[in-house]
Amino acid sequence: MDPLKLESMTPTLPLDIMNDPQVLPSLPRKPLWHDDPDIPYILSTHLIDAAPFRTCPEVAFLDQAMRAHAQMQAPGLEKKERQRIAKESSELMMEWRGKVLHSRDAAGKPEVYARSLWICMNRYVRKDVERTPRKRKGLTLFLAHAIGNNKETWEPFIRSLLKSRSGRDIEEVWAWDAVDNGDSALLNAGKLNFPSDWYDVARDLTHFLLHYIPPKVTSEELPVCLPRVSTAELQTRLHQGYTDRQVIVVGHSYAGNVCARACYTYPQLFAALVLIDPGILAKDEQNDKQLGLTIGQAAFARRDGWNSKEEALSSFRKSPFFVSWHPDALQLLIDHGLYSSPNQKPQTPDSEGVDTTWHLKMHPVYEALANVNAGGLTSDMYDKVPELSGRVYIKWVMPDVKNGGGMAGPKRSAILVNRRPGYTSHVNIPDTSHMIPLQKPEEVGELNHFFSPIPLFQ
Repeated sequence: MDPLKLESMTPTLPLDIMNDPQVLPSLPRKPLWHDDPDIPYILSTHLIDAAPFRTCPEVAFLDQAMRAHAQMQAPGLEKKERQRIAKESSELMMEWRGKVLHSRDAAGKPEVYARSLWICMNRYVRKDVERTPRKRKGLTLFLAHAIGNNKETWEPFIRSLLKSRSGRDIEEVWAWDAVDNGDSALLNAGKLNFPSDWYDVARDLTHFLLHYIPPKVTSEELPVCLPRVSTAELQTRLHQGYTDRQVIVVGHSYAGNVCARACYTYPQLFAALVLIDPGILAKDEQNDKQLGLTIGQAAFARRDGWNSKEEALSSFRKSPFFVSWHPDALQLLIDHGLYSSPNQKPQTPDSEGVDTTWHLKMHPVYEALANVNAGGLTSDMYDKVPELSGRVYIKWVMPDVKNGGGMAGPKRSAILVNRRPGYTSHVNIPDTSHMIPLQKPEEVGELNHFFSPIPLFQ
């Protein structure tokens, strides 16, 4: 059996956890463009269950890692001591990941652990979609964020996309929070001790595309908890894809790997695949380990706790990592990527006498684990890129060459974007580094960068 194939989650499903419905963790809101009459798309938020099992065992040292991170937050702690704690904690995570991979290799397949988790996602749909003439199947976009981001940070990019003339061909856009990010992380609090590796996130994506995305696009209101499609509809999707949609899947960073992994198994669900500096790298064990440690340590070392969102925004603006972000994307990260202390619900206004410390929805310990869980999964997808279906158009969106040209550097990235020959193209966005859609959302959303020459828009 090909270990990259994801079919094992398809045939049978447990009882729908929607029988125990949840409320949305954040209040309904209007999209960034709500006062722009030229973008007639409305926003709603929905829940689905994640794929019904995970492939990583429980992190036995999770409490230890949480205590270590809390220790790092102590005022007055020397920088060297913070670095030591982050380094040792990341090394412990890397050791754990190595054992997971060793066990997986010995068994010839991943182990499975039953977990019931939630996924929260935003839906943007054209108001008059039923009255808009069609020449072919309607276009649907699915957007998957980088680790540590939230679904709302896509909105500056979506705004640019939908304002373009060809962008009006898009009938519907879906953007999710992966199980340990954003609002999904709030819903899954207390259940993330069995972390998700990138294999699991790919299964979550195919779970949505197979079982939940509605058969037809409609501007009518959908239930908060999306219903599963019928067995007949599922079988149609498994054999021939969608009858009334063309789905373009966009993945940034680790999600580029995730989306390519899903496309490798179910190409019939994909009309096009847009990979934004994806976490797909040629195998280099020494560099892989060092990269995992470096990124894991940086994530673990993140601050978590501000007295107000204004303080958080001021802090983020001083960070070299965030200084290049588009102001709207950064504001959306602050507005929707933070939550207030557990003794006060996130949507409750501040009140006197209540602790209103604001925290990251994705705790830095989980962010570090998500990065460490790249181990073994960046290079196996690299090996499979030439085997991605030739009927799926692939668009590679990469950083400025002068800023590295991609996660693997300019030479290796230039090789990567040509590994699946034929029905493909690539572009380097000027003045960007890895966080392309958050740094230059307007430029990425422009016709000549994002659409051209995707045949669906011609």
